[in-house]
Amino acid sequence: MLRRVYIHRRALSTAAAARAQVQESRIYTSPFPAVQVTPQTSWQLIQETAKAKPNAAALICGMSHKHVSFSEFDTAVQKTATSLAQRGVSKGDVVLTNMVNCIEYPILYHALTALGAILSPAAPLHSAVELGQQLAASKATFVITHQAVEAAAKEAAAAHGIPADRCFSVGSTTTMQKFSVLQDVDTIHVPQVSIDAVRDVNYLPFSSGTTGTPKGVKLSFWNLSVNMLQVGAMEPFVSPGLAVLPYYHIYGTTIMNTILLSGQPQVIFPKFDLPAFLHALQEYKIEKAHIAPPIAAVLAKHPVVDNYDLSATKYLISGAAPMGAALENAVKARLGVKVKQAYGMTEASPAVNYSRDDHEVPSSSGHIVPNTELRVVCPSSQNDLSPNEVGELWYRGPQVMLGYLNNDEATENTISPCGFLKTGDLGYVDDLGNVYVVDRLKELIKYKGHQIAPAELEDVLMKHPKVMDAACIRGYNEDREELPKACVVVKAGEVLSAEELMEFVAAQVAPYKKIRQVVFVETIPKNSAGKILRRELQAVH
Repeated sequence: MLRRVYIHRRALSTAAAARAQVQESRIYTSPFPAVQVTPQTSWQLIQETAKAKPNAAALICGMSHKHVSFSEFDTAVQKTATSLAQRGVSKGDVVLTNMVNCIEYPILYHALTALGAILSPAAPLHSAVELGQQLAASKATFVITHQAVEAAAKEAAAAHGIPADRCFSVGSTTTMQKFSVLQDVDTIHVPQVSIDAVRDVNYLPFSSGTTGTPKGVKLSFWNLSVNMLQVGAMEPFVSPGLAVLPYYHIYGTTIMNTILLSGQPQVIFPKFDLPAFLHALQEYKIEKAHIAPPIAAVLAKHPVVDNYDLSATKYLISGAAPMGAALENAVKARLGVKVKQAYGMTEASPAVNYSRDDHEVPSSSGHIVPNTELRVVCPSSQNDLSPNEVGELWYRGPQVMLGYLNNDEATENTISPCGFLKTGDLGYVDDLGNVYVVDRLKELIKYKGHQIAPAELEDVLMKHPKVMDAACIRGYNEDREELPKACVVVKAGEVLSAEELMEFVAAQVAPYKKIRQVVFVETIPKNSAGKILRRELQAVH
């Protein structure tokens, strides 16, 4: 740990930059064999598994314990594709979803993939305004939601002229068409479409990227399927998997596909419920659980954990957000498991680093995944750095996005002319090829695995009539997990409480974007061009 801190402090020194000036270009590669597969869609690959294991369980609801076999999954995908095609979905059309995890999500995703259509996932708790913004940007023509969160979707769809017969809701809805009607098919007929897996868009999540407000990330069919293969090469599943990470998050989607490809079932949870989660680990003897740090914190501290037999669980894998060393050690000590970390971003589908079962290195995000290259670049000189020197992490591989939707400037700023994705994260590679992520150049706040753009929250803060100026930075809770923190200048003569401000913001954004901490300041530091000097605020607050 001391060595890591020392490297971090020295990394961007003048001496390091000077050494970089004379170094030749250095590209780190994966130590693992390349994935050798002709570009295909994820459905083409997973359907082979479904045909090979028709009677095996594919999907299990963690709450109701309903089982869906691979044969039933295959049929449901084809019926859904047939119904959607009959209703007008064709290649290149965008379908927006805001759904909690459910059995219907992988069915829908692969039905759209079979049609050559595009799924644009939104957080299930997005407000109608936020959904409307994504509808407008993505030009979605269908909306599919879930009964638990359908009100916002219905409002957004109506506001943007999407007719009711193009809107569906999973569950026992009484105000929208039920998703289940898509299974009412007499004859299955999935239109044959020509798909360029490398160039055609399959998935359109919205990410804040390295800066700014959310942008559509164009991920191709091959981006999604090759990352499934890359992760599968690093993470073989020989027992049931767990789907507690949200499917709408790219990490959840890739794990969903990786487990399906393996032929193992996945136990699906609409949200994290500790007793149900622990019961699933015990009942289904889940060897590997993909989680986020907040779940690890609960597992490390909550007394109810002792009531369950978790002896079958050998690995916890964290990848949606960094896990601190203290939390990693605490959960290992409590459960007697190995903790593996991974690293990626939406723009890379998402995985670029992964830890294998036989290679546990504390605080490391593992090795570079197959078919992927890494440069560690000095931010000031743009020269490549040697092992153990910290710079910006740049990745190149077949999982890197096509670009941002209708934003060539942002794409050019994020992908180098040679095809390297500039992550905005600082890290280094040690002498053994382990990759460490130590800080961020970018200003995003990562709250419980969700990326939050400060600029988006600042826009909301500035709408408050008592706010003169505002900036949003990373705050931290007692477990050193990031959360949104507002620095606010109050107008002269006005009185404003933190509670009033937090309630004002909460009414306009998704729950995970809510301001969690407020500090009142006299001024917001800015440069001559008016750009907020967020690092200065971060250092003081």
